Amino acid sequence: MKKLCSVLLIFILILSLCVCLSGCDQPKVAVSSVLAIDESFRGTRTVTAVYPVSADIDAVKDKILADDPTADIPGASFSYSGVKEDGYYFELTMKFTDKAEYEKIVGSLIGRGSAVFLSRKNTKLTQGTRMAEDFDVSELIAWMVSDTAAAEQTKNLVFDYSANTVKIGSDSYDTKSTVAINDCTGSAINSISIKTMNHKSGSYDRTFAFNLPHATYTKDKDAIEAYFLADTLPDAKYAGWSAEGSDMVYTVIYEDMTVAKMNDVTAKLLDTDSVAISYGDIDNASTPLSEGLTYEEKLDSFSFIGENDGFPTIRYSYSLPLNTTYGEGSVFENGRWISAGAWENDLYTVELKNGTAQLRIPDGIQYQISGVDFAVASLGDSRFRRTTEFLYEPGNSAAADYALSYFNAKGVRNAAVDTTDSNIVCRVSFEGTTDEITSQLVNVFGSGNFMAYEQKKGTFDLSIKTVLTDYVNLGYMLNSENAERPMHYSVSSEGGENIVSLSVDGSETAFTDSNKGTMEIKGGCATVRYRGNIPVTMSIVIYLSAGLVLLILTAFIAIKLIKPKKKRLPDPLNNPEAVYADAPADESDDECRDDSKDASSEEKGAAAPLAQTTTFSIFELNTLVRNKKYVDEINKDVEKRLHEQSLEEQKHDIRARELEDMSRKVYGANTPSSDETATDDIAEPIELEPTEAPESACESADAPAKENDDDETGRV
Repeated sequence: MKKLCSVLLIFILILSLCVCLSGCDQPKVAVSSVLAIDESFRGTRTVTAVYPVSADIDAVKDKILADDPTADIPGASFSYSGVKEDGYYFELTMKFTDKAEYEKIVGSLIGRGSAVFLSRKNTKLTQGTRMAEDFDVSELIAWMVSDTAAAEQTKNLVFDYSANTVKIGSDSYDTKSTVAINDCTGSAINSISIKTMNHKSGSYDRTFAFNLPHATYTKDKDAIEAYFLADTLPDAKYAGWSAEGSDMVYTVIYEDMTVAKMNDVTAKLLDTDSVAISYGDIDNASTPLSEGLTYEEKLDSFSFIGENDGFPTIRYSYSLPLNTTYGEGSVFENGRWISAGAWENDLYTVELKNGTAQLRIPDGIQYQISGVDFAVASLGDSRFRRTTEFLYEPGNSAAADYALSYFNAKGVRNAAVDTTDSNIVCRVSFEGTTDEITSQLVNVFGSGNFMAYEQKKGTFDLSIKTVLTDYVNLGYMLNSENAERPMHYSVSSEGGENIVSLSVDGSETAFTDSNKGTMEIKGGCATVRYRGNIPVTMSIVIYLSAGLVLLILTAFIAIKLIKPKKKRLPDPLNNPEAVYADAPADESDDECRDDSKDASSEEKGAAAPLAQTTTFSIFELNTLVRNKKYVDEINKDVEKRLHEQSLEEQKHDIRARELEDMSRKVYGANTPSSDETATDDIAEPIELEPTEAPESACESADAPAKENDDDETGRV
């Protein structure tokens, strides 16, 4: 059995040795920090990171240099020095003239506020140096650590922050990665009591009590009293010593101070420059319905020694007026805020034992409402007016006045308080595009409150379809009682937009002039959406014009389709019979046709050409008068032929006159002239009795015309 135990023990030792050796072989990045300052806190801080020679620096170097944040931080710089005997060197440097500038540079690097406490004392109670910072050196090079861990080739490198030095003047101190120096001696005091009263009107009272052991007080009474008296301002309401059990207590009372004044008296009495006090909406916790204020204080007790050269306990208390709403107090430790202390009635108490303290104590008042009304008006051109009305009972003017002061503090111009028969109303409104209104809603009501507007139009649509979406998020600022109050949302149009419907969380109602699309909201949170349309005037005009043109074209085409096909017109000169065949048959046409037949008879002999020419003119005119569908075509054709045969017609006229003269000589005065025949044919057809012309006359009519009439007459 003993042999078995020995074997197990040896195995465990070997395993432990292997683990240790494996840890020793793991490559490390050696980080060293040197803070060098003078008595006024002017100086530099240098953080050097040395990567081992075995590291694949090319895999991470460019990424580290690219992510360097110091380019935008005045007073800070970062560089890569390359490889030396022991590794690859990166260096972060900060230069500053005082502690405030140093805290600002550090805060920019780590992404949050920083606090630095330093005390170099030589008083009757304390002698030595104390220093503390609320951040770690690893936070100063956090981007380097992150980039190194992200690269596959360097992810196993471990950062070692063990080498840290603080130099103050000629003194040098080795410290941890989070600076903490306590090199003091002196006379111990038991505790420090700080009591604060916030009257919620900008006025504060504060009482200090320093509890010293009786032996410490009696050892050097005059020097100690002189020390405290020197740090007490003359406007103190009370300052004096008293005995409480085995302790001597120095009490100082200040009343009716501002925050700035309280900051001064605290720094003076605690003999430190690290005190910082503020009160307000540091986290944007206030709303129109509640004060979300926070009291914040930073202080230290480095100028006093506690037991075993440690820090004296600070018993801290903070009180508020009755019926004030308050939240849980917290202190900043190890890089984060943690809950601390407790409330009893309206009094908050906490004990601080680390020599430094950063406290936050939230408080406020939740005001009661009787309802909330929301209204949106469309103004045209994608612009809107968004109005929110908080309704209060007639006797609750303080709540309305607070809401108005809240909006004014946020820079809102269109806010006012009105009084109606049933309520006091605090009204706030915003005008602009949805993006402009959203930015103002976020400013006064917080994130989660925003508007969006969408327009859609199809190619052939006569209107633009619109959708407005309003995300209402006021639930977080309502207590259980206010959340049950009635809330309504309504919409209207003051421009050219036609609102069709309104919906709340998917429940839709039609918009009418009577209801204005009003719907109820529950709990202060809802997604409200209205749908509408905007008529496009130009499209309507274009479509109406196009429709009218199409209607006219359709009617024209229909008429053309219904109209009978036009017949091909016969040639009136070469084919007069066809013209007469198509012409309407009436009595006058029959008479003309009989006359034509008589005049064109072969028995007429020489009169045939004259009858043909004369008959054409008569029937031409009759056709134009009685057959209007042939008017244009016949006129054009006749004019063309008359023009082409003008010389031939003149010859026919001359020949006709000669024949007429010869006929008169042969038959006497009863033979009508060509002019009379044409005129009479138009008015009334002339009936001619057939007579036989001498054979010689017929032959003469067909013979060519002679140059002189005498020869021709003699030949006949």
